[in-house]
Amino acid sequence: MKRISIFFIITTLAQAAEKANPLPTVPKDIAAQKSMGVALAESLRGMRLVNQDEIKGNLRIRKPRGKRENVAVTFRAEVDGAVQVETFETAKGTLQIRKTPGKPNEYFFTAPDAKEGKKMEGAELNQIFAGSDFTLGDLGLEFLQWPNQQVIGRASRLRETCNILLSKPENVLPGGYSHVKCWVEIHNRALLCVEAYRGTKRVKLFQAKSFKKLEDEWQLRELELRNDVTDARTQIQFDLRAPRK
Repeated sequence: MKRISIFFIITTLAQAAEKANPLPTVPKDIAAQKSMGVALAESLRGMRLVNQDEIKGNLRIRKPRGKRENVAVTFRAEVDGAVQVETFETAKGTLQIRKTPGKPNEYFFTAPDAKEGKKMEGAELNQIFAGSDFTLGDLGLEFLQWPNQQVIGRASRLRETCNILLSKPENVLPGGYSHVKCWVEIHNRALLCVEAYRGTKRVKLFQAKSFKKLEDEWQLRELELRNDVTDARTQIQFDLRAPRK
């Protein structure tokens, strides 16, 4: 079954039967945990959008002092040969992410008054998108590209059994995260929760909030990002429709 990116979650009825099977344990050996983490991150990087090639939605932004703003966003996913091209389009700018198997992600940001996109690299991926609390790297799940991946345990989130994936960059960039923890639903490899840290302090929490069932498939309808530093909130709400025949 194909899966989707930027926290989109698909669960088929057939996969639900897998939950009755015994779960493999998380190894105690650190080398084995890292091997398991590398394999899990690789599978998550291979996620693809299914059924809908364009999704309309809104960024609902609550600023630190309570000011609120809604920004319309259109998400598209296209295939260019072996490359998955993901686009987030708003009136405040457009982000295009090109994901090629075995290669680093490529990010291009086009400002509202620009004729072409600028390639964003390194610390530029910490630029916020459309006035929200999401950075460019957040939207591309850039932490899954980091070289250090390790499954450190198992826990329940949203009443689902999850592997906890710890991701660390080779070098911490200015304004970037020191590490990220992901709660990955064990049967469908769905990202239910992500915590981003700087040192020992959690700075962001990403969490799936609600889902909608479309023809026996569950898809994410709302994702919330909490900024622990500024107390700001950003919600992405998707206008999900039944898959086209």
